[in-house]
Amino acid sequence: MRLPKLVTVALATAALAASSATADPGHGKSSAADATKCKPANVKLMGTLTSDPGSTDTSFTMTVTKSNNAGEAYKLAGTATVNVDTKTRIHRHAAGVHENKATVGDLALGDYAKVKARVCKTDLANGAMPELTARKVDARAPKAPKAPKADTKD
Repeated sequence: MRLPKLVTVALATAALAASSATADPGHGKSSAADATKCKPANVKLMGTLTSDPGSTDTSFTMTVTKSNNAGEAYKLAGTATVNVDTKTRIHRHAAGVHENKATVGDLALGDYAKVKARVCKTDLANGAMPELTARKVDARAPKAPKAPKADTKD
């Protein structure tokens, strides 16, 4: 009767020793390779287009009037060059347009645009302005000026 109990205790002790030997020694701490990974920052810029991109262009320029904290350097500079690629979603809202999907060639000079891009936080350090590749561009055609009202005094 004692032998089976002794064997059971020995096996349980061996199982505990094996499980602790295979445990992760870091306990969730990052390694040096993880420290070099990019921590993304979302950059949001708003302003008007200062270029009229063609259908084959891969970028456009804009004056930046508003931004989030990550895009503050672009706002202080006043302008930004924004790259576009095949993954960039472009929407242009205009009167009479029912489908908002557009291409970079549909954007026009003077359009009000909201640009969303993503860069590494380390690239934005000390007011640096890395190249931006837009993930999404929402553009709106400028509003037509209102016609002056005619005086109707008799």
